Amino acid sequence: MARWSRNRLDLAIVFAVAFISNFSYLYLSNGDFYYPDSFTYLAPARAMLHAEGFLNARGEIEALRTPGYPVLLALFGAHTMPIIILQHLLNVALAIGIYVLVLFRSGRAPALIASLLFAVDVPTIHYANKVLTETVFTVLLYVVFVLALHRPRPMVVGLLTGVLVLVRPIALFYFVALALFFIIKRLPMRQVALCVVAALVLPTAWAIRNQVQTGVFTISSVGDSNLLAYRAAGALAIEDEGDFRKAIGEEQSALTDEADDAMQEKLHIPDATELPPAVRARYDAEYAWRIIREHPLSFVHLTIRGLLVNLFDSDWEAVWNTSQVSPAVLELTFGAGPIIIFVLAAIGIMFLWRRDRAMAALIVLTVAYFIGMSAGGESESRFRVPVVPQLMIAAALGMEAIRRGVSLPR
Repeated sequence: MARWSRNRLDLAIVFAVAFISNFSYLYLSNGDFYYPDSFTYLAPARAMLHAEGFLNARGEIEALRTPGYPVLLALFGAHTMPIIILQHLLNVALAIGIYVLVLFRSGRAPALIASLLFAVDVPTIHYANKVLTETVFTVLLYVVFVLALHRPRPMVVGLLTGVLVLVRPIALFYFVALALFFIIKRLPMRQVALCVVAALVLPTAWAIRNQVQTGVFTISSVGDSNLLAYRAAGALAIEDEGDFRKAIGEEQSALTDEADDAMQEKLHIPDATELPPAVRARYDAEYAWRIIREHPLSFVHLTIRGLLVNLFDSDWEAVWNTSQVSPAVLELTFGAGPIIIFVLAAIGIMFLWRRDRAMAALIVLTVAYFIGMSAGGESESRFRVPVVPQLMIAAALGMEAIRRGVSLPR
């Protein structure tokens, strides 16, 4: 009874901290709910509400975005405030979910620490305050993570992985990480294969829809577009001196013109911009690969830079926008946070490897996949958000290892 009382107190603390952190930020944000990407989700949501189909803002067939998040927006009438409130509430629920998982697998102290670390994570709160996919995707990914850990039903895990792809296409190959995890857990290969097949059902269906509607078999053209705009342009920007953001903007403009010229010459058309976006993106990707092959070392440098940004960008500016504290103080204070979390998480994984190898393996596979897949010229703290729950769990266990004075394997 006393133990249950302590756990209820912990849950009350976690709920209070997460709720206050999220809704204080919402109150202080002055209606700052949008990124440029936000409107590319709202447009198809509004088109669906008007029974026009899945269209972009120009009334064209939408192949850049997958339907998961726009469908959710449509359920809320494409109104901003309800979805923002939902996303903050999902953060609160996720903090509680982290506490429950870690409590049953590792104990009360790391459960409380992990959930509180998540509850006050700046990028997590900041992006819940935007009309973006991050929060919904993070919750769905955590559900898949928990289901994979506990007596996995491969078909259910696979189907939910397919849903992940329809929310954010970056999850397209996450089934590979899950399959590797199931092999480590020594699940029968038949069940592993079932998970893989189930994971491909929904993405394949959507790719067929895009093939029929646009002539391009793709889950989303965003990968093709980003290959030119961020990977190829980023590789060239790395070679330029000066500010990277300024350099990549200049390279994007130049490469877009070059790719358009190449398309016009190859297809014998007067204006590449008149091509359907998905078709144009496919040719952009072909041109991007040519640039990347010509600059392999710069591309590797760009990828390493992207990994570091994804892991260690603090997003302190998000707090500056809602705070009276000096920017220099905020940058110093919050800049150290991701570094400390990473070090603690590394210790936690070593500690966890001897006690709960399955959980350690799935954390490593999940973090490595999503941090690695988004490492490029577009990298920012936003792309760390989906794996913040896993990082905070590992960091809390790292603190537990230090508290116990446990000797780690060398």
